[in-house]
Parts: sequence; C-alpha cells; structure tokens
Amino acid sequence: MARVFLSHSRRDANLVAAIASELRKHGVETVVDETIAPADDFRRAIKAAIRRADGFVMVVTSPEVAASSWTSYELGMAEALGKPILLLLSQNHSAAQLPSDLAGLPIAAFDPERPEMVGREIVDRLLAAA
Repeated sequence: MARVFLSHSRRDANLVAAIASELRKHGVETVVDETIAPADDFRRAIKAAIRRADGFVMVVTSPEVAASSWTSYELGMAEALGKPILLLLSQNHSAAQLPSDLAGLPIAAFDPERPEMVGREIVDRLLAAA
C-alpha cells in the first residue's frame, strides 16, 4: 500500500482528515503529524514518518500556511529525502501569492469545500512519480 505524508496547518485538521479519508478509498495510507506518537524528539519522528512515505503533499489553504516555519521544515525534509512532492493549493489563492522558495514545485488547485475531489489527482500526479 502506498503511503503519503500530509503536511498542513493544524487549523486545517478537519479538511486534511477528509482528504486522508478520500485517499484511503484509493488504497493510500496517510500520515499526518497528529497521528505521530508524542516523542522526546518530535522532529526526528516527523523525519522518520516522511522517510517511510512514498510521497509528500503540502495542503496549502493560505499563503500563511505555505510560509509557516513548520510546514517549511517538513517540505525541506521531504526534498532532502528525495520524495515526490505535490502542493495542494486552495483555489481561493494563486501560486503568485506563495513564497518564492515554492516556485517550481508541482501544484494542484483544489476546492476546500470539496476535498473528496483531490484523491484521484494525488494518486495520479504524485504516486505515479514515486
């Protein structure tokens, strides 16, 4: 079974849970930081979870989410580990609003009101590259 790490803002936990549910319908296991057991070294636990993933998805519902130090850490870890990356960008924002260090990464626009629509796209665009 394929496994995807979903990076996101905690304020988007319900949205990410819906995306994770949809991915499970496509046979994809998901990992989010809320499912990682508390550890003395949370960064090490995140790194291990990303290492075990077949792909990395950053759920971006606003430019502030994309600029967060924590999501940047997770993205940097995924890049360092050579994971296929996909940014899910809310259709309410444009790529031009994102920090410049995200330029060049694959982006898929999505409707936050219809998270069930992104499962197939993640499978097709991200996991096909893995």
